[in-house]
Amino acid sequence: MITYVIKSSLSLLILFGLYWFLLRKEKLFVFNRFFLVASVVFSLIVPFISIPVNFQVTPQLAEIIPSGDFVIPEISTLEFRTIPSEVSPDQAYTENQPEAINFSTILLVLYISGVAFFLLRFLKNIYIIILRTRLSNKISYNGYTVVMTNDKTGPCCFFRSIFLNRDDYLKGRIAREILDHELQHIRQSHTFDIILIELVKIFYWFNPVHILYERAIRINHEYLADNGVISDKSDVTGYADKLLSFITGRSNMSLTSSSNHSFTKKRLIMMMKPGSGRFIYGARIAITLCLGTTLFLLLSFKESDKQPLQPDLSGIGTEVTQSIVRGIVLNEEGKPLKEATIVCMVSEHASSGMTIGSDGRFAINNVQADNSLIIGCFGYKTQTIKPDFTSEMIIKMTKDPNSPEIMDVYFRNPDFTPANALVSINGAITDYEGTLKINPGEIESFNILKDKEATSKYGDKGKDGVLEIVLYGNRPGYKGKKRTVGTASDSSKYITLFSVNQVSNKGELIDIPVSNLQSASVWIYHDTPAKNKKELRTIGIMTRDFYKVKGTVVNKNGKPLSGVSVSATDNPVKEISDKAGRFFIEDVRANTMLEFSLPGYRPYYLATGSVAFTMDLTIELEKNNVPEKDVYVKAEIMPQYPGGDTELRKFITTNVNYPKAAREQKAKGTVIVRFVVNTKGNIEDVQILQRVHPAIDAEVLKIVGKLQQFTPGSQGGKPVKVYYTVPVTFAL
Repeated sequence: MITYVIKSSLSLLILFGLYWFLLRKEKLFVFNRFFLVASVVFSLIVPFISIPVNFQVTPQLAEIIPSGDFVIPEISTLEFRTIPSEVSPDQAYTENQPEAINFSTILLVLYISGVAFFLLRFLKNIYIIILRTRLSNKISYNGYTVVMTNDKTGPCCFFRSIFLNRDDYLKGRIAREILDHELQHIRQSHTFDIILIELVKIFYWFNPVHILYERAIRINHEYLADNGVISDKSDVTGYADKLLSFITGRSNMSLTSSSNHSFTKKRLIMMMKPGSGRFIYGARIAITLCLGTTLFLLLSFKESDKQPLQPDLSGIGTEVTQSIVRGIVLNEEGKPLKEATIVCMVSEHASSGMTIGSDGRFAINNVQADNSLIIGCFGYKTQTIKPDFTSEMIIKMTKDPNSPEIMDVYFRNPDFTPANALVSINGAITDYEGTLKINPGEIESFNILKDKEATSKYGDKGKDGVLEIVLYGNRPGYKGKKRTVGTASDSSKYITLFSVNQVSNKGELIDIPVSNLQSASVWIYHDTPAKNKKELRTIGIMTRDFYKVKGTVVNKNGKPLSGVSVSATDNPVKEISDKAGRFFIEDVRANTMLEFSLPGYRPYYLATGSVAFTMDLTIELEKNNVPEKDVYVKAEIMPQYPGGDTELRKFITTNVNYPKAAREQKAKGTVIVRFVVNTKGNIEDVQILQRVHPAIDAEVLKIVGKLQQFTPGSQGGKPVKVYYTVPVTFAL
């Protein structure tokens, strides 16, 4: 509604400006009438007119891949709305309902009140005119009706009737030219213009721009009527004298075309003014039409929603033509580049993308020749290239000199079995049974040694890397050197940020068993020097405790389920929920999939995202008791959402919320939901085939429950039940 008001008001003002500066003082009365009326009508309908235009823009990688990860989007919820923090991750979030009385309600009441007031005023004026016509004497004049009233009313007309004061008419006070003036109003149907502007006033009463149009239309009516009389009589001076002699203080009825005395001076000036000539008239009309057409195009242009490629949301039974681009990403040395990200851009939207694995190879579907491929990798310069469909693409990446220097060491292998990295504190090796016990404020230096640098100092024991810490010796129990004035230390080079399990540490004692260490990393940002010429450094320590998932498994009624098998991808350990439904599984790697299974229930799949969960989860399992023998996987005619797949995508992206709990845990991925469209087009048996996060799963179920009725599928001309699958991607 706000967009409509802004567009229509802008159009009304601009078009009136054209009239005011180009047409108002010219004797283009017929064109001016058409232009003013057309401007009002045009401005009321132009917000509903749209001309789709595609603007092909390729954004920078930073606009779409802020963290180096990317999820292949089908329906991507990129606009987030915050939900209340007290909603638990396993609960479906119901959007807060607005209060009974709010600002929008007040505005609506005011608008309706204004419409009612002006509508009653309009009907009242119509009633007055009809009543006076019925109660007054009437005579015929040149085929039209003259209504003689007892009111002190100046000559005015309404459709085919002229209203006059009885005494003025009988005593000959109204000259024939004045009556001819009113006849011109009738013959040119000026009443229709007055009715139009009155109707606009009713529904657009809050916008004062209609006052400008009303005055302009009425004065132009007077010019037209005067011009008609003058053309017939050709006695301009005599007509002007009679017009002046008739000026009185009498009023006229609303909704009538009348000789408005406030316009008399303007009418006299216009009557005496010579014409500007055909060339000037033609130039002003041409300029007005050109500028009006430009305004129409500017207000009607709308970015096209049509994408060159749209994924088939049904996922079943519909053939999609795909163009596949294959290739390999290499570093400067010609070796496969791990963890690079490649994204296919359609207009300004990401169509598909993937994170490249250890072999550096990729294959992206649904690519067209006019798309762009954006390749990014931490520490390397981003590249934007065109796809090559004829052969395997070979993409070489070059290092970015401004990227931070990264050093890391792992105390456990990817499968969480112990690794052989060392911890050295003041030159003494702290073994697997020992404890990393330090205070960040006492650190003189914090280094990570690897490869030759580590083995040359610590021998073969340092082949898997060494975390080397040197402490000042001003604390009991340490034999390090004492801090002295002018001592060179890391603090003289760096501004250091220290964290444990992604939580900032500001001097608290760190006390971690070496057996619980997962990794340590140091990031040095050489391109961000402070005023004191120090560089920024971040130190991060991660422990096994961070890679765990715990919570409760319940049924649909909220009762705990025992005996549920909980397993993780690439983790041989399987945990079983206890009598209270509680489960606890350790060493869950990032970007892995958890499976919760129990005989008689549908399996529940949960993706961990880039990190595991740091809070208790509640997992709800549903019974698997729906027969599938009467449901078609592929029918001759598949179910159809009202408006097609495009409208389905629009509905989901407009109404879905990205749950706060999921965003805080950086949960992202594609939820695949399947449901049955029955013979009446209704949705039943909704199942989630691929899960991401309890809060995200619940959000998808909530949105599916709001979908409109489908056109049912059919087999052999008869409606049948058909499965329908929808992927919904949540991307940060």
